[in-house]
Amino acid sequence: MPNLIMTKLKGQDHEKAVRAKIMSFLSKLTEDDTLPGLHIEPMNEPLDSRARTGRVDIHLRAVLYCLEPLAGERTYVYAGTWEHEEAIKRARTRKLQINPVNGIAELIEAEPAVDAPAPAVPKVWAESAQAEAEAAPSSFLTEKSYFVADLTDEFGFPADLAAEAFAAATEDELLAFASDLENEWQSGVLLGMAMNLAISQIKESLGITEADDDAVVAEPAVADEVAEPDRTEDERLVEALKHPAAQMQFTFIEGEEELQRVIDGGDFGAWRVFLHPDQRRYATRSYKGPFRLTGGAGTGKTVVLLHRAKHLAEQHPTHRVVLTTYTRALADNLRRDLERLDPDIAQASAPGDPGVLVRGVDQLVAAVRDAAGTGFGAAAQSVLGAVVESRGAVVANDSGWDDAVDDADVDLPAALRSKSFLSVEYLQVILANRIVTKDAYFTVRRPGRGVALDRAKRAQVWAVVEQYRKNARIANRLSYAEVASVSAAWLEGADGESPRTFADHILIDEAQDLTPSHWRFLRAVTASGPDDMFIADDTHQRIYGQPVVLSRLDIAIVGRSRRLTLNYRTTEQNLRYALGLLEGGTFIDAQGGEEGVAGYRSSRLGPEPVAVTAASASEQFAALATQVRSWLDAGVDGATIAVLTTSNNAAKDVHDALDHHGIASTILSTAKQVGDRPVILTMHTAKGMEFSRVILFDISEGSFPTSWSLKGVAAEDRADVMLRERSLLYVAASRARDELVVTWKGKPSELLLRSE
Repeated sequence: MPNLIMTKLKGQDHEKAVRAKIMSFLSKLTEDDTLPGLHIEPMNEPLDSRARTGRVDIHLRAVLYCLEPLAGERTYVYAGTWEHEEAIKRARTRKLQINPVNGIAELIEAEPAVDAPAPAVPKVWAESAQAEAEAAPSSFLTEKSYFVADLTDEFGFPADLAAEAFAAATEDELLAFASDLENEWQSGVLLGMAMNLAISQIKESLGITEADDDAVVAEPAVADEVAEPDRTEDERLVEALKHPAAQMQFTFIEGEEELQRVIDGGDFGAWRVFLHPDQRRYATRSYKGPFRLTGGAGTGKTVVLLHRAKHLAEQHPTHRVVLTTYTRALADNLRRDLERLDPDIAQASAPGDPGVLVRGVDQLVAAVRDAAGTGFGAAAQSVLGAVVESRGAVVANDSGWDDAVDDADVDLPAALRSKSFLSVEYLQVILANRIVTKDAYFTVRRPGRGVALDRAKRAQVWAVVEQYRKNARIANRLSYAEVASVSAAWLEGADGESPRTFADHILIDEAQDLTPSHWRFLRAVTASGPDDMFIADDTHQRIYGQPVVLSRLDIAIVGRSRRLTLNYRTTEQNLRYALGLLEGGTFIDAQGGEEGVAGYRSSRLGPEPVAVTAASASEQFAALATQVRSWLDAGVDGATIAVLTTSNNAAKDVHDALDHHGIASTILSTAKQVGDRPVILTMHTAKGMEFSRVILFDISEGSFPTSWSLKGVAAEDRADVMLRERSLLYVAASRARDELVVTWKGKPSELLLRSE
């Protein structure tokens, strides 16, 4: 049976009926390529003698390249399905080859050779192209101190293509040129140059060279590969198709189910198949200890986690792999995407079982609490200063503080009596450090809390904490953070038994939103060692909780933290807008340093975001309906249109307004796509989702931030709340793949002003 390699190409967004025909053709091809109905035909005078076309239907033909190794099955590289004449033209004028400079498999275009070609003179071409670049009025790449020879000699660009790249006068012109290139590795080089990366950095990012990395477990030394002089060109080409940079564009198909997924996946599903070399590297490497991967929205952190979970499960079938995230809804999405990536992956049903277990972090905590039994209550002594009931109610982390203040009858300033201050002090300082006595609280450090407490004030705060814990014991309740902290202590053996673990590898998504109690728990779930923790976060997307410095919680990531910068989701225009929303904020990362936004780039271009202003609420609703209707009339799939609101009540108002204008829509209460209508959901719910068209609705002064988000917030905590609101707006704006619209009535929100 022939092997099949699929190619990622532009212009291949076929309708469902055509995809079914392509699937049928390729299925038959991999079963028996000699079937006469396939009409596999070589080309007359092609640029590449391997080129073939095959009959998909009376109007469409598939472009193929047939590789014939000396040993093993024939391999077909599928290079798209086109109208009959276009397919013939492409098959005759494109060649599948190994780039002679970098060793990456690529498709190149040229006119078919009739006579013998003239001898190649690449040095002269390069010099000519450089002269053209220098003669041009301006060149973006020249201003960045690059040379044409960097493209031709270092990366293997054809001289004419290099000259075109240097003809780009602006960054946008260069990005537009890069987005149209057929070979993904070429786009990657130009995007790297747009980011002003060194040549060596670009080569490392594409897997052309490998840099030493002290964070990585050294692989066993292997003998040098023995030269194979008898290896055929086709066999060398098959190997070149496995190059990390080639795998951004070519993928080996294993089975009919995978073929169906690739054909049906489209652009939204490309992450399951085509990984950037950086992503593949992080997904497959072995690390010496906890590893942190950071990056902006849409840079592919979750993609790396999913592929890493698959990799670990394949490499270690008996190991316990846990994939977790902040909420149950996000975990459901991870499980869905993991099954899409590999329907046959072994999934565990409970913590401690071999395979991949996907759960929200509080679901994991609950499972461990259940497993602990009476040991849970005993372990509470080291965390809460008293034994507690093993079962009881679980409440929000800010619940019960107002009653505790009233019952304790303390003399504290209003700012220190608020539940916003007390709940965070308890979470960030007392639970994080397992403080069970007043004396311990008097001496504990409180970094990052924003307000100093002298001994007298600490005594008053501690009186409230004691009352809070007393009330909780009487009511037989614990907060979510307390359950996590006690579960961590039980895992560590605080009940008098030996420590126990429930995972060999734990992969953590949306880590920026986790509390110190979550981190204590996750650290205890798996023993320290190679590949124990893989952490994916984005400081700029923290929309819950407070910043956490991991070193304070015995999680060492110094020297083992890397950053993704290439955005695969949204356009460059939408990305710039979203990043602009972060201006004016100071964001502290998991290592305690300031996190910036420099270096982020998108691989796609599109229209500028649109601002829609209205004088009144009714005018804003009418403008919203007009925009949604225009997209639907243009043939945009309704399910890829989203209106993001500040609250559930606002979502209902939008739904009613669209209904009034004759537009059916669906309100989403969880991050799960349903149906084929435009959807309405809150910005918080949209976390982890993406849509082709997005409207941020009513980002008006007085509407965003909402009044309730600031209600009862201590003055010392207001800056951090505003930072989270800024991050929420960034999260919302970065959900848009193609088009972004922002509406407001009257004046815009103060958080919009820096991006306008």
